[in-house]
Amino acid sequence: MRSVFNDAFRPKKIEALEDEVRDLAYQLIDDFIDEGHCDWVKQFAIPLPLLIIGKQMGANPDDIWQIKEWTEAFFHRISLMQSEDEELLSVRKEIEAQHYFQPIFERLRERPDDSLLSALVNTVIEEWGRPLNDNELHAEMMADTFVGGSETTTNAISAGVKLLIENPLAWEQLQSDPDRYLKVFIEEVLRLESPVQSLMRATAKDVELSGVTIPAGSLINIRFAAANRDERRFENPDALDLDRPRAGGHMAFGSGKHHCLGAPLARRELHWSFKALVDRIDTLRFAEGKNDFSYHPHYLLRAMKSLHIEFTPK
Repeated sequence: MRSVFNDAFRPKKIEALEDEVRDLAYQLIDDFIDEGHCDWVKQFAIPLPLLIIGKQMGANPDDIWQIKEWTEAFFHRISLMQSEDEELLSVRKEIEAQHYFQPIFERLRERPDDSLLSALVNTVIEEWGRPLNDNELHAEMMADTFVGGSETTTNAISAGVKLLIENPLAWEQLQSDPDRYLKVFIEEVLRLESPVQSLMRATAKDVELSGVTIPAGSLINIRFAAANRDERRFENPDALDLDRPRAGGHMAFGSGKHHCLGAPLARRELHWSFKALVDRIDTLRFAEGKNDFSYHPHYLLRAMKSLHIEFTPK
C-alpha cells in the first residue's frame, strides 16, 4: 500500500505543485494584509495545506471548511482523550465524510484522472492483486491524506510564527537573509514543536530499556518530541538556533520504513508559508489580550487552537 503513496508523492509530482503552493501562500496573506491583524491558524495555517491536499483528493474548494470539520472529528477521536459520547459524535461526522467521498471513488473508477485520489482508487497493489477497497480508501482519506497531509502541516505553520514572535533575533535573521536561514528555521520548527508528538509501535522482540524489559508484541508510544530535545543529540536543545549544524537530523517525520511520505510536500508548504510571511510583513507581535496559547488536548499531535497576531506590512 505504501508503494501507491510513494508514486503519488514522487519528486516530480511535488515539483509540479510548487507554483500552486507558492501562489496560494501569497494569496492567503494578501487577503488579510491590509487589516494589520489575523488569526494566523484559521486564516492561513489551516487553509493552505488543506486546500492543496483537498484538490489532490478531488474535493470541491467550496467545501473546505466542511471537510475541516470532518478531519477535526478524526483528529479528536485519535487523541485518546475523548469521552464515549464525544467519540460517538466524532464517528458520526466521519461517516458524513464517507458519504461525501464515496461518489468520488465511484466516479474515479469509471473515469480516472491524474489526481492522487485517482491513483489511490485505481492502483493495483501487487502483493494483494487488487486496489484498495472502499473501507480501506475511507480509512486512508482521513488518516494518511487529510490529517497526515494537512493537520500536521497546519500545526507546524502555526508553531513557526509563534516561535518567530518569541524569538525576535530569529525573525531578524530570517528577514536579513531568507536564502541562508529559511531552510534551517523550518527544520528547527519541526524539531522544537514536533507536530506529531508520538505514534504507537509494536515491539518485534523482547527489548531492555533502562533496566526495564519490554516483551515482544507490546504496544508502546514512541515520543518523537522527546527525541527531538535530547541533549545527547542536540546542543542546547530547547533553543531556536538558525545556525544549528545538521538541523534536519530530527525525528519529526519518523525514520526508516515509517518515514513520512508527505515530508517533501510539507517542507514545500512550510517554505512558501514563511517566505511569503517574510516578503509581505515587516514586524510581528501577539495581539494583546486575545491569546491564551491553548492547545487541543491530544496524546499524539500538538495543535494550537488559535494564534491572534498583529503586524506591520512591508
